[in-house]
Amino acid sequence: MNYLPQSNWGNCSQCGAKDTACVKKKKELWCLSCNNRAKADKQVEKSNRRQSARNAGNKLRRENILGSQYEESYEAAERQALIHDLDFVHSRLVRMMAADKDGMAECFCCGKRQHWSLQQLSHFIKRMNTLTRWDLRANRNSCRYCNETLGGNLEVFAQKLNEEQPGLAEQLIEIAREPHKWSREEIKGMLIDQRGKLKLIETKFTNPIT
Repeated sequence: MNYLPQSNWGNCSQCGAKDTACVKKKKELWCLSCNNRAKADKQVEKSNRRQSARNAGNKLRRENILGSQYEESYEAAERQALIHDLDFVHSRLVRMMAADKDGMAECFCCGKRQHWSLQQLSHFIKRMNTLTRWDLRANRNSCRYCNETLGGNLEVFAQKLNEEQPGLAEQLIEIAREPHKWSREEIKGMLIDQRGKLKLIETKFTNPIT
């Protein structure tokens, strides 16, 4: 049986499809196909920007016009590109891990049932705290209302974490207090590890969305 994300029914403002399942984007209705296409286009745009940064850095390296100053700039650009890639993979991994074989998942805080692609990644600790930014224990799938309107619904978030493992919320808060800057090699290692986990998770879906 095929399952559709919880949605409105109406006419798509983008492609004109009539009486179809739609998601609301601001004041418009978008059919699921247009919504997924827009998400894919956004990721392609981000990927192109990252590749453009890498290409610019490679050109400077070949021309060797900035010496040590270039090396510092290139390393910073490469590190930022790796962070963007890891953020993307981590978000998909967390949301897919919470989904069943049909792609449906319950919001970690309120239990609202949606397709994982309509949910968001919710951080129990703010992303600026780097030790927990990509920690699978600290980040969960969330509906938009809990994550945006309720600011993460952190009181319930903490309660749910402690139900899974007593004292986990407090433990994560303590970990996050330690300042840390991940090296490029450490970020690459986490990216490789989470990409591998993501590939395994994707195999459970009967009708995956790419």
